[in-house]
Amino acid sequence: MPKDTEKSLGGPAAILLFIGGVFTVILFYFMFQFAEQENLFMVILTALLIGIISMGVAKGLVYFYKHK
Repeated sequence: MPKDTEKSLGGPAAILLFIGGVFTVILFYFMFQFAEQENLFMVILTALLIGIISMGVAKGLVYFYKHK
């Protein structure tokens, strides 16, 4: 009997991870740009957006895992 961690999620999960990673990298870039400009509000806003995207990716992975 295989363990749950050994199940592969397939193509849709890989695409979701790739898109989430790209958005996160872009937002980190902008967060550091705003930090250099000393714009605290935009730094906090981009950090919140990174968290929201991460939670969305996690929920998407759970969805793909449960519905496979």
